[in-house]
Amino acid sequence: MNHIKAIAAGLLLATQLIYPAAAFSEGTIILRDKDNAICYLPVPGPGETKNYSFLFGQVQCKDWSNRARDIELAEVPSATTILLTETGTCDPSNNNLSWILLKTKKKQSNTTIIAIEYLTTFQKNQIIEPALQMVDLNIKSEFRDKVSCIQIKTSAAPPAP
Repeated sequence: MNHIKAIAAGLLLATQLIYPAAAFSEGTIILRDKDNAICYLPVPGPGETKNYSFLFGQVQCKDWSNRARDIELAEVPSATTILLTETGTCDPSNNNLSWILLKTKKKQSNTTIIAIEYLTTFQKNQIIEPALQMVDLNIKSEFRDKVSCIQIKTSAAPPAP
């Protein structure tokens, strides 16, 4: 029995060496296209904002402009906002283009795989899933396979006691 415990402890240690704590700490947004190809977007650290433009030299998920069809959240911190836009600059101020603003509601938010087009059926401030809320949206045309930029903004870490 002790050898089983030793193997289990070794596997746990090896997992931490292969997948550093940073990979687990902030969470991931997972995108899928029509062929179920996957793009992973790491969530930035507390109090940070990260823009993932699929048009302007973005190495992460290169050539994903107008490809993302589904979105899934994995271990995303509470109060993280996620802006999906048609513009490559993540700028929602152009009222002629569509955008969606989401916010996580749980400490470590996980969702099912959600069609981005389905998100457009929700109203402002409506709960989509227990861990996800529609904050606001501006839909001007069909929003299927139209995302060109995603902005992820995390809330600041709480002060130390």
